[in-house]
Amino acid sequence: ISTVDEMEKLFEGFDLCAPNTSVSKTINGNYWWHLAAFFTVAIRQQVAKFVEENGREPTDEERVEIRTNTLSTVRGTVQADQLKEAMGQNTLVFNLDTALRMMGDVAEFYVGNNVHNHYFVSISGYHIDEAGANPISQAALTLSNGLTYVELFNARGLDADKFVRNFSWFFSNGMDPEYAVIGRVSRRIWAIAMRDLYGVGERGQKLKYHIQGSGRSLHSQEFTWNDYRTTLQALYALADNANSLHTNSRDEAFGTPTEDTVRDAVAIQLILSKEYGWLQNENPLQGSYIAEWLTDNVEQQVLRIFEEMHARGGVLGSLEVNYQRNRIQDESMVYEHRKHSGDLPIVGVNTYVDEGSAVMSSDDFDIDVTRSDEAERKMVIDRNKEFKAAHTAEAAEGLARLKQVAREGGNLFEVMMDIVEHCTV
Repeated sequence: ISTVDEMEKLFEGFDLCAPNTSVSKTINGNYWWHLAAFFTVAIRQQVAKFVEENGREPTDEERVEIRTNTLSTVRGTVQADQLKEAMGQNTLVFNLDTALRMMGDVAEFYVGNNVHNHYFVSISGYHIDEAGANPISQAALTLSNGLTYVELFNARGLDADKFVRNFSWFFSNGMDPEYAVIGRVSRRIWAIAMRDLYGVGERGQKLKYHIQGSGRSLHSQEFTWNDYRTTLQALYALADNANSLHTNSRDEAFGTPTEDTVRDAVAIQLILSKEYGWLQNENPLQGSYIAEWLTDNVEQQVLRIFEEMHARGGVLGSLEVNYQRNRIQDESMVYEHRKHSGDLPIVGVNTYVDEGSAVMSSDDFDIDVTRSDEAERKMVIDRNKEFKAAHTAEAAEGLARLKQVAREGGNLFEVMMDIVEHCTV
């Protein structure tokens, strides 16, 4: 997807403003263009709907009204977590200062245009955990990133009560006991910080999070047993009142999942949520000694990591001295050492191993991999050339304006919304 026309084709047949439509975009480095194109397509759809219903083009005033209503209605999430990119994935497209400035531009656009139902960041601990962090560090680094965004956007003069409602969160869920309370701990710390430090109202105090089973907890040895691990992780998440949940397919340890394994992964959620009676209780862990003890102790450990980062100048200062990356790498080494030594028992992998059981790989399965052929690639390239040829003058003018606003310190996302109709990515 490199033009707004291709984005429109992608969502053909989907009403992006329908109350039952919500689009999640897992994109970070160049998310600004994709987000602008997504909003533009949603507006195009509503303009087309107006024409169909009224038999005429909307006036300029009506177009403004359509745009305003669309932006306040469209639902979805874009990941766009630049601090996570810096410490967990090392995949920043721009330098961190520029990336954070762009996040502030997007936040300012959301507040100024009453974008209430779309989340402009999914503050992500999943990638930090997958890179090697333990659950306590995952919670601490993720929450500290979120608090840093609040500070940065406040510094631009934005009211936290108006933008934190557009924060969403994403955690990893493994087998360690601390994962059972990662939501409880994060929600407690966030609610107190928002209420007492920033004066945020009840809606902004709520931490809404998605959680996914740990990818690194899946193993190619005895891979069918991964379903049991996924079931237990899902039980953690549902008992901890996650807002949404992803259960992994058992064969993701070595390849793209098949339709059958995906169906089985969905069944895990359905059986737990529909059949498992214990989860019919709204908050089954409330009052449990181990849950309360874990919550208090994990919270204290998270706050201790906050203090360590504060001593280094906060999240940004800690990044400069590689505090977060070093912590993740050290904990990853501990995990791998314990796994290989057997101190961390993993059934079928380092204990109760069936010597006759083979390690599975994608080569052992007859899976059709969908790839574009030469004709399809040529079609896309030709289509992009046609788009560029048709928008040469407008694109040049728009890019010149974008550069000028960048130099002047204006809002770059506002400009992207204006020029995305003519510029490719």
